Amino acid sequence: RQLWKAAALVFLFCCQLERGTERRDETRRGEGEEKERKRRESREREMVEISAENGVASAVDAGVGVGGGERGGAAEDPRLQAISAAIRVVPHFPKPGIMFNDITTLLLRPKVFKDAVDMFVSRYEAMGIAAVAGIEARGFIFGPSIALALGAKFVPLRKPGKLPGEVISEAYVLEYGTDCLEMHVGAVQQGERILVIDDLVATGGTLSAAIRLLERAGAEVVECACVIGLPKFKGRCKLNGKPVHILVECRQ
Repeated sequence: RQLWKAAALVFLFCCQLERGTERRDETRRGEGEEKERKRRESREREMVEISAENGVASAVDAGVGVGGGERGGAAEDPRLQAISAAIRVVPHFPKPGIMFNDITTLLLRPKVFKDAVDMFVSRYEAMGIAAVAGIEARGFIFGPSIALALGAKFVPLRKPGKLPGEVISEAYVLEYGTDCLEMHVGAVQQGERILVIDDLVATGGTLSAAIRLLERAGAEVVECACVIGLPKFKGRCKLNGKPVHILVECRQ
């Protein structure tokens, strides 16, 4: 009897030990999932829109690749594949952890550059666009060509102190501080339909400021369009209630 009793106690002890191990494993898995969730959230917060004189940037860990706008990916239109391939990726510029998507290499290929402009023109030619508003600085590269093809005027949206004469301003928040966009008073008229152009959308802060600025002047923003965008802007994403259209996704 004592032997059976001892065996039963050993069996119960082993069962309790196994249950304790399972609980510890579940706790570790839960902690691991929580750490992974926090890591993903941290990555998303680090996706900031970085504008430098010669290119555009996205976070290294953004997990983005080649893609297309809301009407299909590169597989559906070979021009999108060519546009994406023409954009050079410069690692760790302008600071560590950033993959710099440099559109200047796209500009060196006239056919690809023209294809990008033509795709925007084809999308907006029947929308009654009265003006194309380009955001400093690389919105100035694509905006005038699109405006000319649409028979619309081009309106530059510039950083503070760059425009002579009377201006209207709109401030917006950056990750570290604030910035501002300015536009000439009278550049757009009440009710005019406006297309906003920039090269990149990452956080959407600059585009949102452009929308507010134009609407304060009485214009109607039809859409925002960018050559490159983070994956979250692919499809039917909106900023301030306005749709955003991108050609290709950021590359690593």
